Amino acid sequence: MRKFGVLLSIFVLLTAFTCENEPLEGDFVSENPSSCEDAIAVTAQAALDFIGVNDDNYTTLCVAYRNALEAQIDACGDPDGSLQLAVNDLGNCDNNQPLGVAGTWLLTAWNVVEPLDLNNDGTENTNLLDEMDCYTNETLVLNGDNTGTAMSTSYAEFDIFIEAGTENSFDFTINCIEEIENTNVTWTQDGNIVSIDDGFSVSDWTLVGNTLSITIPEGFSVINAEDAEVTVTQDLTFIYTKQ
Repeated sequence: MRKFGVLLSIFVLLTAFTCENEPLEGDFVSENPSSCEDAIAVTAQAALDFIGVNDDNYTTLCVAYRNALEAQIDACGDPDGSLQLAVNDLGNCDNNQPLGVAGTWLLTAWNVVEPLDLNNDGTENTNLLDEMDCYTNETLVLNGDNTGTAMSTSYAEFDIFIEAGTENSFDFTINCIEEIENTNVTWTQDGNIVSIDDGFSVSDWTLVGNTLSITIPEGFSVINAEDAEVTVTQDLTFIYTKQ
């Protein structure tokens, strides 16, 4: 949930009281002072209502506040642009606004379509991180100046073996190799697409709520240790969650 314009609300309230006794200076003066005063009073009330917003009434009160601001601009003017800035901050009054990109992101999923039992415990998962102890603290730190660091702590090597007496049942082995490696990156955002440049390539991630994700076609593959042929191949989706 986002709430804007608390300082603006104070300004509006003060303006509402001073308007009763004297006209405002400059372009803020309206040809119809009573109309301007009414608009300021409506905005002040809408701002107070919006301060107490909750998930259930966010959109309704946000739209009311935004409409009041726009009406005040029409009636009174907006010489310093502060009212329009508040309108812009409110956006489309969607309560599911994505979080900002800057911050720390933790790798939380390696998702595939067909579930696998990599640790041979009898339970298959589509999130392969639930099947191994690797990649437990992989983080992506994105700074507000569009720089960042990708931090790696380990990587996994996979082998696959055909179970004795079968043709299509497999056992997997996972070898987690510890590795501390930091890679400097830069990033840009265009809507819900976050492009990350590691100096060698640029990858486009999708921002949805508090997650960043990217799908790599045939990104997960396992080699049969007996004949060195790739036996398992699936598209792989990486998901980072903001901390």
